[in-house]
Amino acid sequence: MNQQQINRLEMYRATNDYLDAQNALWSAIPIIGNYKNQLSALIAGIEEAASSQAGAQVFIGKSVAALKKLMAEKLDLLDDILEAYAADVGNAELEQQASNSKTDYLSLPNEDFEIKSKQMIALLEQHMEAMADYGMTSAQVDDIKQDMDQFLASRGKPRAYQVASRAATKDMEALFKEGTAITEKLDKVLSRFKRANASFHNGYTAARKVVND
Repeated sequence: MNQQQINRLEMYRATNDYLDAQNALWSAIPIIGNYKNQLSALIAGIEEAASSQAGAQVFIGKSVAALKKLMAEKLDLLDDILEAYAADVGNAELEQQASNSKTDYLSLPNEDFEIKSKQMIALLEQHMEAMADYGMTSAQVDDIKQDMDQFLASRGKPRAYQVASRAATKDMEALFKEGTAITEKLDKVLSRFKRANASFHNGYTAARKVVND
């Protein structure tokens, strides 16, 4: 992977991380979630394709701790949706299972965190269709599954879901071409925030900037 490609990968990561951090502002718009999930899968595909290149090693993969924190934040939000749904339908057992906070997840040892996260992903998938009116989308569930795959890979374990397997089989040039297409689609759908939320849009634009060394 050459320096130009490394710089573009860092931009993809910055864009993906920014959208993760601002999830509450756009999560009600499913198409943004779909494009963001494509970007997450693309990043994983580039990382897998580049993993054998010595010059790229320093750029590959997030730490286990960073992934755990990111997943805990996302699961906290998804659990809130599941908990609200469970309360409305009178499912006390499900409501109790969904009453997890970010701190609850982060306090678990990695092995227990993996087990708990997989259990919650299974519950989210089981009730996803019923929670459509609560803002739950398949893109959000696929996104946390993608994070779980990266968490497992970082711990030297087999991936559980292989969400990014299609992207990982492509050559580097094709992957970056796909990345351009995905980010341009994101640019278009996020343009609605130029006036509605200029601060959010400006932050997104800054994340999308390729920094050339």
